Amino acid sequence: MHVPEEIRAEAAALIDHHALGPWKPDDADRRVAVALFRHLETGLPLTGEEIRSVLRDAEPSNGDGARLLELLRMTAGLLDDAATADGPAGRDAVDHVCLLLDALALSRPAGQ
Repeated sequence: MHVPEEIRAEAAALIDHHALGPWKPDDADRRVAVALFRHLETGLPLTGEEIRSVLRDAEPSNGDGARLLELLRMTAGLLDDAATADGPAGRDAVDHVCLLLDALALSRPAGQ
């Protein structure tokens, strides 16, 4: 079971790590975020299937990058449970994940 509050808290923690500087997403992290960000730009809702599709091509990662991949796996599971995902806590959790994806996709590559 994927608890929305845990997903929201992890997304918020990763947003903070990115914004405050301890986490510099690498190219693999950014590719995952950009792929999902592009999907969001179409106006279609994010789905568990879409996330899993992107994760199939994702490169293994360490540290906060590994946390990102696990967060996305958890989010895919949440989105598969429509009743939970459509509730206030589920929507808030998915919104935070989307904010994280936006921040990563729009960030400058490491070293620039």
